[in-house]
Amino acid sequence: MKLQYPVLIEKGDENTAWGIIVPDLPGCFSAADNEADILGNAREAILLHLSALDDLPAPSSLSDIKAEKGLVVSLVDVDLAGLEGPAKRINITVPVALLSRIDAAAKAKGVSRSSYMTESALMAI
Repeated sequence: MKLQYPVLIEKGDENTAWGIIVPDLPGCFSAADNEADILGNAREAILLHLSALDDLPAPSSLSDIKAEKGLVVSLVDVDLAGLEGPAKRINITVPVALLSRIDAAAKAKGVSRSSYMTESALMAI
C-alpha cells in the first residue's frame, strides 16, 4: 500500500543543506546537500520512523498543512509494503451491493479490490 505524506521543505543553498520536516510524524526529519536528493531522503526517514511505530498515522491532507514563511509544502509517496509483512490470501464474505461499491471505488482509484480494502482497513484502525 502506498500513502502520500505531506512534508515541509526548507530550501538549501551553497552553505546550507536542504531540510525536511514531516508534520504528521513528530521528530521525523531529514536533510540533503542538493534538491535532487531531498524527497528520496525524506521517504527513507519516513519509512524508518514508521517502522518504529505500532500504529501508522494517516497522512494529513495538504489543506491541513500550514507552512511557515520560507518553507515549501510537498508530498512524498511512501510504499508501506515492506512494513506490513508478506501478504496472506483470505476468504471473506461481503454483501453483493457492498462489493459492487468497493469495486467501483477501487476502480476509480486505479487499485485492486484487495489494495482498496487493505488501505481502507488501515485508515480505519
